[in-house]
Amino acid sequence: MTSKEDILHDVLDYLNGKASDDQTKNLKEWLVDSDENKEQYREIVRAYYRLGNIQNWDQINVLSAKRRINSKITGKKRIVQWSVAASIALLLGLGLTFLVNNFTQEQKLAQVTRIEPGQKGAELILSNGKKYQVMNTQKVLKEKDGSTLQIDTLKGIVYNKDAAKSKELIYNTIKVARGQEFNLQLADGTKVWLNADSELKYPVQFTGKSRKVYLKGEGYFEVAHNRQKAFIVNSFDQDLRVYGTKFNVNAYDKRLIKTVLVEGSIGVKIAERTEEKRMQAGDLLNANTVEGNMTTEQVDVYPYIAWKDGNFLFNNESLEEIMLRLERWYNVKVFFADNSARDIQFIGDMKRYTEINKLLYFIEKSSGVKFEVKEDVVIVSRK
Repeated sequence: MTSKEDILHDVLDYLNGKASDDQTKNLKEWLVDSDENKEQYREIVRAYYRLGNIQNWDQINVLSAKRRINSKITGKKRIVQWSVAASIALLLGLGLTFLVNNFTQEQKLAQVTRIEPGQKGAELILSNGKKYQVMNTQKVLKEKDGSTLQIDTLKGIVYNKDAAKSKELIYNTIKVARGQEFNLQLADGTKVWLNADSELKYPVQFTGKSRKVYLKGEGYFEVAHNRQKAFIVNSFDQDLRVYGTKFNVNAYDKRLIKTVLVEGSIGVKIAERTEEKRMQAGDLLNANTVEGNMTTEQVDVYPYIAWKDGNFLFNNESLEEIMLRLERWYNVKVFFADNSARDIQFIGDMKRYTEINKLLYFIEKSSGVKFEVKEDVVIVSRK
């Protein structure tokens, strides 16, 4: 008897154009054996399109994709809520030829407008106002207090723990534009990853009673432990206080700041208007600094930090939220020709370092929308 695991691999190989003659023969026999088998096949195809065309494994988070597809046929029966991108009848009747021809034709169209993914780069502003573009750059700079910093596009910026000549706090600012990302290591050893369209202001040396930095946009922090000197991240009126832990702050909008705690414990407050709220590992805290309220819930943290590892992970996100992310990463403008498309939910796990046309292709094939790219504008409409 053919196992579910074997069937999964046979179907994926078939859709991917890698099935042997024996696999194809076994698959056809399995399909006609029962209606239940046909339904399982349809569920695999749904997952296949939802996760993207798996003939392009280099654009897909492979392990996660296989795990998600496998869960559709080995777990308990679930209600499938997403739409199928193409007619199951066509897939069954035309199979691989239809898939490959369709994908090839659309890729040719996509080449008319090529929009590349973001890359590493930023602008560094020293305390004297001097600016440095840190893309494809290797430099050693010296601040007015004697501190030195090393700029390396691959390693980021590293501040050395030099003995400062002054106890005055001297600030640097790193600005990461749309279509960029960057990372740095602060003087205390804290590591920071900054997403596109973000800015961080921080002391060259932490000479005060606390280690306070100022974030706009999105940043992932691995804070060096120091029980005597709290590390504080300020975003608008939100202050996040830690002593050594890992967390992500999404602060593009002062009405919705999302903080996810990966490990450890942190405290969050909004200016002097709220009591400090404690967060535990796995918590998501949503803060509105305009109205002064905060709520927490337990979540799977990885979707919120996947960007740091070079992945897009969409977990029942609205198309509007997804397109906001793509705007920043690909430095494009998005126009919704049909506002009803904003609320369409999408699931997917893909790599960030791919052309936008390929990513839009996968979304289009698994939802009720279509995209048109004109120069740097993505137009979204209903099919």
